[in-house]
Amino acid sequence: MKKINYILSILAALLVFVSCENETFDPVINYGNSPVLTASETSGGTYLLTEEEADDVLFSFDWTEADFGFQAAISYLLKIDDAGNDFANSTIIVSSAELGYDITVGELNSLLTSMEYPTGVETPLEIRVEASVSDYANALPSETFSFNVITYSIKLPPLYLLGDATDAGWDNNTTLEAPYMSSGKYGIAAHLQADKYYKFIQTQGQWAPMWGTDDAATTTSGNLVYRPTEDDTDPPSIPSPSVEGDYRIDVDITNLTYSVYPIPDVIYLVGGATTVGWDPANGIAFTKDGVGKYSLVTDLSVGNGGMKIMATNSGAWAPQWGSDGNGNSLLGKLAYRSGDADPDPAEIPEPASAGTYKIEIDFSEYTYKITAQ
Repeated sequence: MKKINYILSILAALLVFVSCENETFDPVINYGNSPVLTASETSGGTYLLTEEEADDVLFSFDWTEADFGFQAAISYLLKIDDAGNDFANSTIIVSSAELGYDITVGELNSLLTSMEYPTGVETPLEIRVEASVSDYANALPSETFSFNVITYSIKLPPLYLLGDATDAGWDNNTTLEAPYMSSGKYGIAAHLQADKYYKFIQTQGQWAPMWGTDDAATTTSGNLVYRPTEDDTDPPSIPSPSVEGDYRIDVDITNLTYSVYPIPDVIYLVGGATTVGWDPANGIAFTKDGVGKYSLVTDLSVGNGGMKIMATNSGAWAPQWGSDGNGNSLLGKLAYRSGDADPDPAEIPEPASAGTYKIEIDFSEYTYKITAQ
């Protein structure tokens, strides 16, 4: 009996030894250093995104390795959210095991557009990186990178201008783009020869769809006549003005109308934010950079109102250009006032802070752009 008890004791000891050898322990998380985020730009800046720079890197982010107290496969989530929201409704830009990420202008614009942020509006945002090892463990967040951004709308296809009145001639493969403005509306700043003709087409290299005019057309306004296919009758061409020069042409293919007005070689800046105030006889002259394109570097102040663009320095308050009311101090659409009987457009907003700025006017895109120097 004693021998049996001895054998059973040995077996029990062996079982305890084996079970101890097979027992495993989960790693214990000891939260250490959070990742330290650094950016290629200074936090707090304002960035105007443009489609022309879509492939350019906007921000280069780098971060240090996080410490969870043991060797682990760490995922780094670069997140974005509204400023001051504590990342409660954040969106992941990228999830990676790497210690850095470059985001381009186009990538950020597409992301924010998909998140239904309004285009052309200054929006305050924040970015941070979070280190994670498990859904069951708290992430380690970095400090935030804050910035303001103005996104752009993806341009819809233009119409195309051609004719012996234009620099393109009647070659439907070398036409001039008339950018999309809004639903059914297009416009262009073009140099027109006197007493010649022009039309608009939808597709380069094809003569239809096409828009011409009717027998009642004038050089300043009229009806558009639509030609859907090349089997349809070719409408009359739109007549150009009797004086050669630069003109703004607006077409509405929904209501089938067009209008034309001259663009002067020199335009002038006035307004409370300028050094000349609201004196339409003493405006600051822009430099003409091309057909419908002007620029000016000048000092602007704050607290005294916005700005407008005058067609002359004669003292008259029309023709003039202001804002359509939807822009901001960096970018916006123009609104035209042809005469004193027309509504006075909104002012182009003053900048956020006093300083030296470059103001660019584009009468084809019908935009103003203001950049700190």
